[in-house]
Amino acid sequence: MDNQPCKHAVRNPSGLKNIFAMTVLCSLFLVSTLRGKDDDAVLYVPAIAVFCFCAAVLLWSLYRVLQKPIDLCLQGDALLLNGAAITPEQIKVIMIRRDSVHPIIGIKPYGARIVPVRMCFRYVNKEEQGFADIADWAKRNNVNVDYGLFFRWI
Repeated sequence: MDNQPCKHAVRNPSGLKNIFAMTVLCSLFLVSTLRGKDDDAVLYVPAIAVFCFCAAVLLWSLYRVLQKPIDLCLQGDALLLNGAAITPEQIKVIMIRRDSVHPIIGIKPYGARIVPVRMCFRYVNKEEQGFADIADWAKRNNVNVDYGLFFRWI
């Protein structure tokens, strides 16, 4: 492939597992609160904190699912994602997880233990071409590509 920049439409991973889990946890809290009789206040305060956390994660996941696709631009010396330029020197590894209908790509920078949410995406269309393009870009720029499981925040 030549050194011409190529663009792909990408979007945030669906996060359906997070949405389902947080919905169940919030529902369990609401049901237990409505059914509870004179519960101990010592347990009630931490339960409210956990409920608020679960509700925040649920709302954040729904917000990310509803965002419009963005462009991923693979240039010769940088990768443009969400308006931010990422150079090969900043990337420890590009991780590709193919365990779902829409495989997920994560860019793990140096100094990070897990893939940041802003560097995790899936292709909207032409997935195989997108995987080939990003693997070719990584090879040209001496960036490792790992096919396997990886973790990301929310």
